[in-house]
Amino acid sequence: MPVEIAIQLPDDAAAKLREQSHDLPRLGLEKLICSLYRDGQLSQVEAMHDLGIPSRLAFEQLLTRHHLHRDWSAEEVDAEFAALDSLHARA
Repeated sequence: MPVEIAIQLPDDAAAKLREQSHDLPRLGLEKLICSLYRDGQLSQVEAMHDLGIPSRLAFEQLLTRHHLHRDWSAEEVDAEFAALDSLHARA
């Protein structure tokens, strides 16, 4: 069941957020979910599902817009390269 959180933003912070989007609840949700992903508390699949994002590319674009990038472990990078090599081998 979804949890609703209400916060009071200082006027300066709210003004900065409104420069990015007029949909503050969605913007807040994106920033929170992306931060949880960056901190390793959500997987990419979980974050995409929670935000209703259908593709990895769209999710990566969202991370870029929010200037949030996850530090990947060496094992994760190796797995991504192996997956890419496998895709190139099939092509």
